[in-house]
Amino acid sequence: MFSGYAIVPPVSPWDEKHKEAIQMDNAIRTIGATEAEAWARHCQFGIKNVEPSERSRIIQHWHDRGYRVVPVRVEFVT
Repeated sequence: MFSGYAIVPPVSPWDEKHKEAIQMDNAIRTIGATEAEAWARHCQFGIKNVEPSERSRIIQHWHDRGYRVVPVRVEFVT
């Protein structure tokens, strides 16, 4: 089992019945061991060299648009 964090997008009220599927589809690529790693994956800090001061501005940009960090648990069932 792995416990970590992911970033989920806001979901429009008219998509509420599909909320879980929308969040899973968007969050799967952002799963990280820490909140910072999840945000880094979401904002693609690993691809470009971003100054730490810019990181907080970019994260705030996404947070202001409704994206949130949530705890996740990945478990393999055999």
